[in-house]
Formats: sequence, C-alpha cells, structure tokens
Amino acid sequence: MIYFVAELIEARLRGFGFNALFMFRSRYLILVLCLLFASGSLCRAQRFSVSTNLVEWANLGTVNTEVGVGVARHFSVHAGFRYNPWTFSPGVPEDRLDDPLGDSEKQFQNRKQSYEVTLRYWPWYIYSGWWFGLKAQYMEYDYGGFITHPREAGDKFGGGISAGYTYMLSPHWNIEFGAGVWAGYKSYGSYRCTNCGKPTGSGEKFFFMPDDVKLSFVFVF
Repeated sequence: MIYFVAELIEARLRGFGFNALFMFRSRYLILVLCLLFASGSLCRAQRFSVSTNLVEWANLGTVNTEVGVGVARHFSVHAGFRYNPWTFSPGVPEDRLDDPLGDSEKQFQNRKQSYEVTLRYWPWYIYSGWWFGLKAQYMEYDYGGFITHPREAGDKFGGGISAGYTYMLSPHWNIEFGAGVWAGYKSYGSYRCTNCGKPTGSGEKFFFMPDDVKLSFVFVF
C-alpha cells in the first residue's frame, strides 16, 4: 500500500517534468515519509487501559483498579490491585456478650489487599470481544462475622483462570463482563470472634474459590 502511494505521487511529479535523478531520489523520500506517517498512526493506536470493577465496589466498598497494556494484536498484560480496610458495625468483644448491650451490635469485615498480574488472550483483537486470562495473585485477608462469629486472617498465594467479553461503548470507553476461579495455598489463623484476638487454630491448606466476577468500566487510550 505504501509503495503504491509512492508510485502515485511519483507519477504526478513526472507529469510536471521533473528529471529521472530527481524522481529516483524522490521515490525513496516519499517511501520514508509514508513509513513515518504509518508508524505515527501505529503509535496512536489504543494500547493502554485503566478499569475499575463495580462488583468489587459492591463488595463492602473494595477499592480496585486494573491497568493494562497491549503487547501484541492478540495479547495484553494487566496488573490489578484491590484494597478494603473497612470494618462494619463494630461492637464489644464477644467475651462481653453477657452485657445487655454487647449483643446489640455485631462486627463484620472483608478486609484485604490483593495484587495480581494477568496475561490475556484476545481471539479477535485486544480490548475487543472475547478474552481468556491466566493470572498469578497474592492476597492478605481478614474476614468474618457474616454467617458465624469466627474470624479468619492470613495470606493466600495462587494462580487462576478467567474469561469474559468486552463491549465497546465509544472510541475510548468499554464495558467488560467476566468471571473466573483461582486456587493455591493459604497460611491462616482463626479466631473466636470478629473483634477479639483469641486464637482457635492456625495452619496451611489448599484452597479453590471463585474470583474475578467482573462488571467493569474500561478507559482505553
């Protein structure tokens, strides 16, 4: 295509009576200019993304963001971060539940900080259509008080897979749907109540759980 454009411009110049030496030099100058224009267009292609997941915000206000970069037509690399420092309905320690006021409030939390790196494969093109992900993840967590009073805190290390679909809303905005699972080992401690430090056990074991449930808004540039 670039060579065709150069030939077309050269033909127009020949029509104005330019000599052969000038035409020989002009052909390569035109080719270089066309290549520079094409490379400039590639540099302006949308290769980067920043997103946030509404599902995580609904998960007790978990702050989250993910940045991505396209490394090839079908592949992108993403780095994600999740952070939840919140504690809800803090009450008195459960060793004081005999207090008439002690049972009126129950503490629950899903505190965590999580870091992950994901490689995505896009069958069509990056940031468009279906995608499949493979990731490594670390999480420090502290949760309890949702169904029963005991609390668990510790660290998780593992990997996971995910899949989803990205729909383009505008030239710079996408909406993304997805889900996945991750598995690995966790080192944990368990406690008798959500707001006390009385241990009931500790250990290390394998875990397998759903993850990466996504309804995300994505800005691409």
